[in-house]
Amino acid sequence: MSVRVFSGVKRFPSPFRNISQSRPVSKMTTIQLPLTPAEKLFRQCLLDCRKEMQSVPGMEDLVLRWTGGWVRDKLLGVQSHDIDVALSTMTGWEFGQALQTFIKEHGAKYEEQAAKQGFNSQVKDIHKIAANPDKSKHLETITTRMFGIDVDFVNLRKEVYNHENRHPQVEFGTAEEDALRRDATVNALFYNLDTQAVEDFTHRGLEDMKNKIIRTPLAPYQTFKDDPLRVLRLIRFACRLQYEIEATAKEAMKDQTIHEALRLKISRERVGVEIGKIMAGPDPYTGLKYVNDFDLYFTVFADPSTPPTDDSIDASHAVIAYDGLQRVLDEKSSICLSLRPKEDQALSWFLAAYTSWYKSSAKAYQASREGIKATNSMSKVLKDAIDLRPSIVEAVQSVNDDKAVRGDVGMTLRQCREAWRSHVLFSLLCDIVEQDFSTATDRYQKFVAYVHDQDLEAAYAVPPILKGNEIKKALGDPKGGPWLKNAVDELARWQFNHPKGTREEAIEMISGKRSEFGLG
Repeated sequence: MSVRVFSGVKRFPSPFRNISQSRPVSKMTTIQLPLTPAEKLFRQCLLDCRKEMQSVPGMEDLVLRWTGGWVRDKLLGVQSHDIDVALSTMTGWEFGQALQTFIKEHGAKYEEQAAKQGFNSQVKDIHKIAANPDKSKHLETITTRMFGIDVDFVNLRKEVYNHENRHPQVEFGTAEEDALRRDATVNALFYNLDTQAVEDFTHRGLEDMKNKIIRTPLAPYQTFKDDPLRVLRLIRFACRLQYEIEATAKEAMKDQTIHEALRLKISRERVGVEIGKIMAGPDPYTGLKYVNDFDLYFTVFADPSTPPTDDSIDASHAVIAYDGLQRVLDEKSSICLSLRPKEDQALSWFLAAYTSWYKSSAKAYQASREGIKATNSMSKVLKDAIDLRPSIVEAVQSVNDDKAVRGDVGMTLRQCREAWRSHVLFSLLCDIVEQDFSTATDRYQKFVAYVHDQDLEAAYAVPPILKGNEIKKALGDPKGGPWLKNAVDELARWQFNHPKGTREEAIEMISGKRSEFGLG
């Protein structure tokens, strides 16, 4: 399967090409990272602030580094608009306050330079984001926006874990300690603002980038035990970068004690964020397959308060659905044109993930809401897709038997409303699970062709030819009751079967249905 990494993101010449493919990479390298004008000005502003504010405690020995994803992406030739600033001798709050004082006095000079060079000159006030250990956010961060760049300031740190208490003790650390506590070596690189050198304190980050490997800086089991969310983060980065996860990390990711820690220790919101990024990323297929390969399916997707014991929920169904959806995307352009799984990519892969719950809409809704904290709208699409599947299957069968009635198919799509494409896609994936790919896709290909030929794509939006009071008048102004919904449905079905019918014809049809509506 061919996947384009960073699709739609502007690429720049990768400085990583300057690294020899044969010689080892040192921990300090003078790779020249091509800074944008905004990044150059931001760097100079930080260095000028340090020089100006020497009297502030901690400022005199301060080493400023940019770190993490910005460095990795720069080496890949991909522009990033987020920079994490790591501080060696002071907290983010202390430096942020000093920077704010500096900007009040000298900010106009930098804003003028930014305006002259044609990029965002705005400098926002600093803002504190508190620590939240219960959500595995163990340190406050200081954030701002400067010259169009989103910035976080935080001190170098180490995290000391005591597993009698699931929250680590966060302390000042060295650059090496800060690098080693991170989730992956490729995310543990620094860019020193003074030397303008890339620093690799794990001694493996640059080499792993060259070899396209995702590896934990420390022993994988301990890394995941300290923060189980790193299992999902490594999966996400492996998919995003098209890197291979290192073998010992893969083995640790299968460990049941790690799975239990992920289920109980990490907030489901954070689990959902990682899974959402995988589903919306450049290679959701590989990421979701990894979840199953590492036996994480129920740990991730099920309600953590109710471990699955229902034999009707089979994790292998999801794998078949993933394979099916990827093949649809690769091979079935006519189905893609009609159902648009690429345009709503995250929802499509979400539905594929929950095909294992296709026998119970209530269980599916609960699992998706509590397992990955899916939005109510996504979970409702899933629940409705399960509830409406019998009607969709019946409509598909009628088309394939050449017995379809436009009104019946239109009413099925009308029930689905705007989500009909997602509902039909879910039904297709379930049929792929129950049958085989070719049989299922041939049947649904014929169905979506019928929907197109009969101009039913917007069936849910067809306005009623008669208003409620007109329907009542045609039936002799009876009192309201259940009959009215039946009459509205009958009118809608008639409209689908008579797309050129007139109001007069509709009134005549409705008036002849009094006895069918129980009105005598």
